[in-house]
Amino acid sequence: MSIARFISLFAIGGVVIPLIFQAAWWAVNKYLAVELQLGLGLQKLMLVFWPSSLMVLPASSDESLLPVALLISIAVNVALYVAIGAAIWYGLRKHYAILVLLAAILAVIWWRLLTI
Repeated sequence: MSIARFISLFAIGGVVIPLIFQAAWWAVNKYLAVELQLGLGLQKLMLVFWPSSLMVLPASSDESLLPVALLISIAVNVALYVAIGAAIWYGLRKHYAILVLLAAILAVIWWRLLTI
């Protein structure tokens, strides 16, 4: 598999994952508005797989800002996923130490996000 195809799979994931989470939040807010544990679990998963979702928080008070904030957040998420995909590609092809370093960096970032 070429690097372009490998990274494009990560880019597609960077777009699809936020859309899935937006649909899940819509469903939770519409049908299960009182289920706090489900919302907290979904929020933690969202921070792990869509870290740029924090950019959408200011738009939650103003509905007119939501589409723009969502598009910017998805674009940032795609850039993050592409960077991770390129690092994984490089680690698989050149040095496995890159994969260990990437895993350590992601673990620290996820730990910080989940302890907010």
